[in-house]
Amino acid sequence: MAGKDQARMAAAAFTADDEDYWEESAVSSSKKNMFDDEEEGFTVLGVSENKAARLSSALRSTVGADALFADDDNDDITWETSSNISNSSSHGSITSDYRSARYTPPTNRSGSLSTSSSSRSTAATVTLDNSLSVQFNKPKMTRSEPMSLEDAIVDVPAKQVTATEVSKLETEIQFLRRQVQLGERARWTSLPVKETIKRIILGQPYSLEAYKSLQDKLALLDAAIKMHDGDAITITVLFLKKTVRKSIFQQELIKRPVAINHLIHFLWCHYDLDELEELYKMLRRMEDVFVLKYKQALAPSKAAGRAQSIAAVVRSFQHDSSLAPDSTLLLEQCTLLQRQLQIEEEDKKIAAGGKHPVFKDHPPKAQLPLTPLTTTLYYCSFYHYNESDSSLSSPLSIKRDFQMSDKQYTWSALNALAKLHRWKEIEALLTSKNWFGGTKMKACIGFEKVVEILSKQKAPVDILSKYLAYIEDPNERLALAAKHKCHRIVVDTLIQLKDRAALEDYRLKTPDYSLERQYLITALNNSQVKWKN
Repeated sequence: MAGKDQARMAAAAFTADDEDYWEESAVSSSKKNMFDDEEEGFTVLGVSENKAARLSSALRSTVGADALFADDDNDDITWETSSNISNSSSHGSITSDYRSARYTPPTNRSGSLSTSSSSRSTAATVTLDNSLSVQFNKPKMTRSEPMSLEDAIVDVPAKQVTATEVSKLETEIQFLRRQVQLGERARWTSLPVKETIKRIILGQPYSLEAYKSLQDKLALLDAAIKMHDGDAITITVLFLKKTVRKSIFQQELIKRPVAINHLIHFLWCHYDLDELEELYKMLRRMEDVFVLKYKQALAPSKAAGRAQSIAAVVRSFQHDSSLAPDSTLLLEQCTLLQRQLQIEEEDKKIAAGGKHPVFKDHPPKAQLPLTPLTTTLYYCSFYHYNESDSSLSSPLSIKRDFQMSDKQYTWSALNALAKLHRWKEIEALLTSKNWFGGTKMKACIGFEKVVEILSKQKAPVDILSKYLAYIEDPNERLALAAKHKCHRIVVDTLIQLKDRAALEDYRLKTPDYSLERQYLITALNNSQVKWKN
């Protein structure tokens, strides 16, 4: 109680002091205290509390509470009164007479009432008692100013959907609903076998889950085989494989070779090689298993890894007598890979030394490993032709170890020697001995091929003429000699054919004052030749 009494005494003292101050001011001499309570409550500039409430209510009902207080920083409030407010240096007097109030709505430039949403709350004026007017001015929003999300959404025109589009969408929805319902019903409905196969072929919805018995599943497979459709056969085979025991599946699959072929193709295309190998073994097709393992062995890109893989395949099938020829071929390939690796390693050392003339003038452009046998023989003939047959890189040792034919050896060696322009080695290559110790020129590939190879390597005319003379057919010899401009061979062949007219015509093709022209003229003047024309 003591505390409450003290508070009331302090408030009374403050009020008394405040009233004494205002009663002593100059305003009190001309008018009563404006802060005194009247019948309608306290007043501010002559506006009572009740009138201020009516002013606020009028503003809220006119422009809306949200628009009124949306942006207080941009509101411009002006008070227009019919009274005069005067101030002096010694004392001031305030005279006011407020009697009526009215509301003036905002207008646009033409004077009409603005109702556009883009010019929201541009101006509003409320007047009370014909004396006090309150005006709110808010700048219009232009497109240069950032738009709010609400303005952007309102300004976007709504897309008009036509009745045709609505009808089209409803039709599509109904169609899709029917398809879904058909699919759901067909999933658990056992349709006739032919109908299901037809749906598979046409790409329509189907379900195989309703076929539970083995007879139905086999009927599906037989119907697919009868229709000769690969996709249907593959689908039914996989369904049978998934839903029956392995022994039953194998037993029924063996009876249907067409289904086996489609299953093999499916497993191969999907790289399911382990299951494919198991299928081959089940069918006792060991040759196919051998080929499959060999293709897997060729996967490593490096020669060393590939040689090891091929050797493992050979060891796996070494006890199968039916695959002995194939195993021999794989063993030779593995041996060739290992030999190529050894030759490549030794040749790198020789080339690094820089003393071998062939490696110095013609460095290798590619690696030797993983090349064919004939390419390996050509490589060895090019870089190691004169080596003894005991060397791994000798062409003769490669011919012997891999049982190459004379034609393979002659073709590879001749191309290598012709590129190096080793004419003496070529002559020795084509020279053979008879039983009596004599020698003669012999080309197992034919001297026509020899001349062709030598001409590609730009052999001299005398070298070409030497081997053209060993062609037995005169017409073919004449054509090749004329093609390569071996004039002496042409003249000798025409003399052999006793064709004086052709010899006369060919004289114009020989160079003037050349030995070939003189040789041709001498042949024409030979009276011992019995010309046929």
